[in-house]
Amino acid sequence: MEIGIALLVGLLVGVGSTVVGTKLHKEEPVVIEDKTSQVQQEVIKQLTDLDIVEKLCSPSNVETTENRLLCRELSCLVYSRGIDSKTGESCEEIQNLANTVSLIDYCTKQEDTEKCFEVFWKRK
Repeated sequence: MEIGIALLVGLLVGVGSTVVGTKLHKEEPVVIEDKTSQVQQEVIKQLTDLDIVEKLCSPSNVETTENRLLCRELSCLVYSRGIDSKTGESCEEIQNLANTVSLIDYCTKQEDTEKCFEVFWKRK
């Protein structure tokens, strides 16, 4: 009988001290604040800033075809920056068109126009 009482008292003291110990030493949950999206938004604002585009695409600078194409390509590149942009292929097409216009302009000023075109087309 004495052994049963001693076991019961030991069990109660053990359970009680465990419960009290966990309640007293309860740790506060660690809250990790994710600021990734805030930082990404700031980067996107900087990448899509139009300060360069405004200067190059002013009406006085887009008088020639090459300058208009450069303005379009630059605008496309500025707007293609960002997480959800899908304009990369369009920018490539504008760049190809600008390169072709420059090639035609260059080759028409050469002595042997046919040979100039042939060299560039073979290079592709």
